Amino acid sequence: MAPKEPKQKSIIKKSHPGGKPKGPKPPKPQPRKPPPPPSTATSHIIQTPKLQQPPLPTTSPCGNLPLNWPSNLPYLTAPLFSPLLTPSHYSALRTRPPADSIEPLDELPANYAAGPCKKAVILPITDKRHPACGQAGLFAARDLKPGELVVRYLGEIHPGGEEWGGRLVFPSSEEEKEGEEKEKEEGDEDGKTDKVKQLVEEEKEEEEQVQYNYKQSDYDLWLDHALDLAIDAARCGNEARFVNDYRGVPSPAFPPGYKPQSKKEELFMKRPNAEFKVVWDPLRQERTMAVYVLPAGKKAVGRAREVGVARGEEVVVSYGKGFWEGRRKAEEEGGYEG
Repeated sequence: MAPKEPKQKSIIKKSHPGGKPKGPKPPKPQPRKPPPPPSTATSHIIQTPKLQQPPLPTTSPCGNLPLNWPSNLPYLTAPLFSPLLTPSHYSALRTRPPADSIEPLDELPANYAAGPCKKAVILPITDKRHPACGQAGLFAARDLKPGELVVRYLGEIHPGGEEWGGRLVFPSSEEEKEGEEKEKEEGDEDGKTDKVKQLVEEEKEEEEQVQYNYKQSDYDLWLDHALDLAIDAARCGNEARFVNDYRGVPSPAFPPGYKPQSKKEELFMKRPNAEFKVVWDPLRQERTMAVYVLPAGKKAVGRAREVGVARGEEVVVSYGKGFWEGRRKAEEEGGYEG
């Protein structure tokens, strides 16, 4: 009987030592961030950010000037207030008449923006037929609708009954106030308080010496005669001060040298297309003056109902007969300097 061959043990080849294939190392667990500190507000209340109130327009001269603005004239983005105004003047200025009063005030549009006007532009007048030839006027930069706001009339608000005024007083900015306080502190430390007081007194004397006659201004309008409030744009203002009176201004609807063939044409050639209007400023909560396009007439048809002042046309108002009578009287007396 042949001897049995010894049994061979079966050998299992392992492709990976250790019996388990090696894969990519698992990422190390990140340390857990500590929970945020508990809020003082209850969990069911949603905190919303507070809305910032829009800043009031500045009453100091603005750095962003409109086209053709005179370099020697302060440009305003809000009214300037005369130091002659009393608390009663301010109270009247900032009290709105009730809606059911005899003369309720319309509001400025909510989207009105302070600064250079985008609806009208200041242009020099070169037409020799124009009574203001060699000066400047305000012209529509686009078609303006009947009844549309053109621009506010800004200047120095002052007591209307006062004939004489003084130096223009602009409110100090925060930086100027800080600088004045710093100079005062340095003066106290260095023993220069007396010198600072002397400079202040000299400035006051200079202000008292400045004399300005409101009655001779061509830019002084009544804001409210009964409340003794007027606004003068002779020494500071905005584009509205360049609005001319309509009398003698050639109409763009007729060619140069055209003579009216009827009374109707004559009236059409000599009429304003805008007006000064006292309105309420909802942002500043006070009365203000503005230039508006005249509303369309009841008999207006076609384009006249859509366009009150055409693009390129001069914006003109009526100064009133009283203005021209007063000016003529002043010229006769020799007290007016044009």
